[in-house]
Amino acid sequence: MSRRIAAGGRLRDRFGRRNPAPVFGVVGALLLGGGLAVPAFETLLFVWGGTALFVAFLLRFVMTGSTVSSSVTTDIYTAMAANVRRLTPADDHEYVPGSGGVTIVAGDREFDAAGERLLRTHDGFTAAETVSDQLSVLVDVLVNDLELAARATATVDGERATVTVTGSRVGTAELFDHPVASVIGVGLARGLETPVAVEATREDGALVVVADPLEGHGESPPRDEENVTASE
Repeated sequence: MSRRIAAGGRLRDRFGRRNPAPVFGVVGALLLGGGLAVPAFETLLFVWGGTALFVAFLLRFVMTGSTVSSSVTTDIYTAMAANVRRLTPADDHEYVPGSGGVTIVAGDREFDAAGERLLRTHDGFTAAETVSDQLSVLVDVLVNDLELAARATATVDGERATVTVTGSRVGTAELFDHPVASVIGVGLARGLETPVAVEATREDGALVVVADPLEGHGESPPRDEENVTASE
């Protein structure tokens, strides 16, 4: 005997399963009704009622959308990164630009970079000429567009970049092609058109990404440190 099993319903949104939009809608309607019933306070009640209805509209149609929790994303990434790590040496890996985009080279193996896909689908990303200019774009993309971190601070010393990230949405100890490090590596490799060696570590709860351009970029004269910061 055949059996059919199905699951469905409303997708989870930014508020989980309890979207407060209907509550604001009811409150707004009651306030507007109160304005009609009590003319002495109609202006105040109409303003409050209109505001409540506007908030309900935003919550219902603008700020909702399907999401995946950070814990689920972390578990998926950890398993996939651990499987790839078994095939590669433990040494730092490089992000190498090519005609088909930026890839990861680890030992004698080549992998697709998560940052390549993330930046490819991001319309606001543009390449800059210098490391500091490129980082000012990348940290803003990480925090305000991709929302992969709560805060990111970048320091440039010569051509070497150090990015410190707090509140990483993917909070795992498995750091092979970590999405944050991948965006930094891919962004710099694409903008500078040269391979970039990336090392990611965890220090005091923060994710620290050190990116060092190769093929001569690291030989430029040292200059004063430059700081770039982005936060929500």
